[in-house]
This record gives sequence, structure tokens and C-alpha cells, in this order.
Amino acid sequence: MKRLETNDETITRRKIGIAEYAVVTDETVLVTSGLGSCLGIILYDQRNSVSGLIHVMLPSVDHARDTTPAKFVDTGLPLLIDEMVEAGADANRLRAWIVGGSEMLQFNSTGESIGSRNIAMAEQLLEELGIRLVDADIGGNHGRSLRFDPAEETVSIRTADDSIQQI
Repeated sequence: MKRLETNDETITRRKIGIAEYAVVTDETVLVTSGLGSCLGIILYDQRNSVSGLIHVMLPSVDHARDTTPAKFVDTGLPLLIDEMVEAGADANRLRAWIVGGSEMLQFNSTGESIGSRNIAMAEQLLEELGIRLVDADIGGNHGRSLRFDPAEETVSIRTADDSIQQI
């Protein structure tokens, strides 16, 4: 974790890499970069102050040689939820944001990109699990980085052209 000094405040920041996740129970800012076709999925239980972020690469572990759970939407999202509940979150109070899923790589014969398949899997699982999707910045053909600040309950997204937006 990294500590940043800003206007008399110290903010703790935690960086999550590809196929990694983090769960925090304080106001630690969660960040990840390199979201092309990958997704950054943020979950948050405001009442219990539990935040989680996972950086997934692929929609499903099916047919994969490397079965690292955090690498896939279908295994990573349930893993993140379990870890958050263990840290004190109420699964019924979780809210979600999704960032990424750009149209960058096409691997299957139907022409569906990895990004669009990641988005579809994440949306399907969130719906099945009854987790409300607050907002999303998905698709397109550009890379993104994200920053989730639980104290402000904001997701800031920086695109490859250095524009910044909040969702």
C-alpha cells in the first residue's frame, strides 16, 4: 500500500494488478490500470465500510490451462464476494461498478470480443446474485485506469488519452 499526502490528509492507496483483487475495511483508495478488454469490478457495502476491487482478464475459466480464480469473471466475482463477506460485508447490500471491456481482442469464430464477453458475464452474474449495478464505463476501443474512493463513493476513470471522468 502507498500513502499519499494531499491537503493535510493522508490517503492510503492500494494498487491491484491483473488477475488480482483486494478487500479493504477502511477508506483505502483502490486503483488498477491496464483495463483494455479486462474488467475492473468494484463492489461496495457502504453500511459496513467494506470495499473490493478485482481486475479480471477473461469471462470464464472453461477450457483454461491457468485456473487462477481472480483471472476470470465467473470465478473471480464469487471469490471477491466471499472475501468481502468474510471481512464483514453484507452480500445483500453490495453495489457494483464495472469499468473496461474494450473491443481490443477477438478470439472466437462468432466475432465476439473478449471485452464484450467479459461485460456480458459480469452483468449476468451481478443480476443472478442480486447485486445492483450502480454505473459502468464499458466497451469502446480504448484503455482505462480506475480509482475507487470509498470515502467519496466515487469511481474516477482515466482513459488512454488522459481524459478523466467520474461515474
